[in-house]
Amino acid sequence: MQAQAAPHPQPSRLPGRALRHLASAAVLGLVTVLIGTPMAIASSFGGVTAVLLVLGLLTVAAVGLATGIDRVTGPVDADPSGSFLRGLALGVLGTGAAALFGLAVLQADLRSALPDAALLAAAALAFPMVAGLQWPGMVRRGTTLLVVLAVAAALAAWYPGARQGWQDERVLTEVGTLARPWVTEVDGFRRQSPQHTGSDLIVTPYLSVDGRPAAELRLFRDAATAVEGDPCAAGTAPGSSQAEPLLSCREVAGQRWSLTTPTSQLLIEREQDAWVWITAAPDEPSGLLGTALDGARPMTGGEYDAWLDEVLPGPAP
Repeated sequence: MQAQAAPHPQPSRLPGRALRHLASAAVLGLVTVLIGTPMAIASSFGGVTAVLLVLGLLTVAAVGLATGIDRVTGPVDADPSGSFLRGLALGVLGTGAAALFGLAVLQADLRSALPDAALLAAAALAFPMVAGLQWPGMVRRGTTLLVVLAVAAALAAWYPGARQGWQDERVLTEVGTLARPWVTEVDGFRRQSPQHTGSDLIVTPYLSVDGRPAAELRLFRDAATAVEGDPCAAGTAPGSSQAEPLLSCREVAGQRWSLTTPTSQLLIEREQDAWVWITAAPDEPSGLLGTALDGARPMTGGEYDAWLDEVLPGPAP
């Protein structure tokens, strides 16, 4: 005589069992994330192999616990292997999704926008979502809707930061710095496109509107470490590829110095995290440099974006 199949639970009991399964999966997710996050961070100092080893151990532990949870609260299944297969899916997919979420958090720097508790809870959500998909009917349909909404929200939060990261990487590769060029306004001179050098040094040339070939102003912006201490103590002009010797150097105001070399005159000033200076030919009026430096400023957002469109190859990401 064939053994009778296990009686199917009454429909009224299914929602309660499903809720217990989802709650148990959520607890498993929180435990996995709370234990796994510090372990993964610590293992990152050992390289990719160490991180993968930790993730593998976490996955094995999660699969074992998920299988046990399924046998107590999961869908009723006459097949003895059903609980293991569902536990395997929950442990592997839950741990994998949490790990991918953690990677996205690091790439998009979401920790600066959201508290750690919210990020850990969001990573753990993968577990009850996978568990909900294992139930038929209304539970699966509702979970599917939640999964779609969660993925859409995650992409909306991740993409702007990732896009900015891609843009910053392009700028660093092509320009050499994320600092904006400095510009000014000088009567009788027309601004040219700033020239990047693959470093923190950016040069903005200004040509005379009357076409005088020797009349050119050059506005420099460089890192705060470009000049160490007193510019007069360096003995050479900053930004000079030929290390031009100084003929004269004096401080004319707080954090502003006037310098001369055999081929140019300079007015240099310390601006918080940068050095900014203007150069001209020796026969240009010295007041011209002061006027130009007084009006010097970083490019506005619109000016900077327009300049990047000129210097960066290919379309923006």
